[in-house]
Amino acid sequence: MDSMEAGSAPDFLNSEFLTECLRNEWRNQNIIIESYKSSRAAPPGYTFISCPLRVQINFKYHPEDSTIHFISLIVKSEPLEGQIKDVADPIHLSEPVFYSKFVPEINNLISTQLVPKSFFSPRLFTVVLEDLREQGFKNVSKAKMLDLDHSRLYFKTAATLHALSFVVNKNNPSLLETIGKEKIYTNGLDISNIIKSHIRNGLKCLSECTEQIERFKKYIKLLKDAITNLWDLLVEALKPSAVLNTINQGDSWTINMMFKYDEGGNVCDMRLLDFQLLRYGSPVNDLVFFIWSSATHEVRSHGLEELYNLYVETFNNKLRDLNCKETISYEYVRSEERRLSPLALYLVAGMPPFNCENSVSNMEPFLHKENEDEEALNIYRKYYDEQFCSYHVPRYLEQMESVGVFDYLEQCIQLRN
Repeated sequence: MDSMEAGSAPDFLNSEFLTECLRNEWRNQNIIIESYKSSRAAPPGYTFISCPLRVQINFKYHPEDSTIHFISLIVKSEPLEGQIKDVADPIHLSEPVFYSKFVPEINNLISTQLVPKSFFSPRLFTVVLEDLREQGFKNVSKAKMLDLDHSRLYFKTAATLHALSFVVNKNNPSLLETIGKEKIYTNGLDISNIIKSHIRNGLKCLSECTEQIERFKKYIKLLKDAITNLWDLLVEALKPSAVLNTINQGDSWTINMMFKYDEGGNVCDMRLLDFQLLRYGSPVNDLVFFIWSSATHEVRSHGLEELYNLYVETFNNKLRDLNCKETISYEYVRSEERRLSPLALYLVAGMPPFNCENSVSNMEPFLHKENEDEEALNIYRKYYDEQFCSYHVPRYLEQMESVGVFDYLEQCIQLRN
């Protein structure tokens, strides 16, 4: 018997699909599904280029068994309809290959679990994962942002993933280059229109807010110039580094990680989620993305030195444990942070409609061309409200100034012009 929430499941998600998952995963052709039900695994505004469903399954290991067992899985497939499906179609192979090829490689190197366990999937573009909620992992509200304790745990986890990928790349370079091919920040892709829209509309709104803050008026021209320059600077900054490259999660913000807490409420473990936007490039890409999309103002203002040192220590220790002589330095990470200033500005300007509880849940308005941009700009202005402009914007501007974002961008734009 099948139990489905109306409209929640695609046609392929049926008893036959689930039976094949479990039979192949556990190599038991006697498994039968007694019942199942599906529901959304994430609220609107938390996913855009995939459809994750939580599927709760009652099953037997053998038809004659009297005991009914239970398992909860996350079934994650491509969007089923709409313009976002058309532009995102080229993205969907990376995550299945990540779980089927890359994760077994890192599991051969280390026992630490960084990502959810994956299950056999009968469909090429559909990923089937364990439901981390059953193990006590939780999502953090993206509006809350992540404090220093959460940030420390992320930096250690990211350093471990990056170091392992560095070793995997020595043994199988074609794997990382294949799954890490740039999927958004490159010219000629339809999905890049979304980023270009965020740049145009976010920077227009950020410029308008900055005009009201006397201390930062000196950056208004730079912000306006960036409207036409930032896309090209992003494309250049996110290319593979000339120094050191690893696999990057590529989308390392709050919604793509889950945390576990001890009895005292202290964060003690985490898992990384969502590997559709994997990138092969400087490992500092992920760090900059996390800092400017997900960390609190307090972390950006006072915690970066500690976090970068923690990252370097963890990365180097992992490489040493795996008999690699290469190392990175704190100075290297800070120099890469500066080189990735275009990403920092993009995230500050572009993320406000997505980093709140009442966030945007539909990407369609951001797929329009520039001359059809009025709807997208109106969306941005709704989130650049008085409270955001008076409280958050001055802090973002001060933090970007302190790490040299404006100085670096000024130099880049001058060189381009």
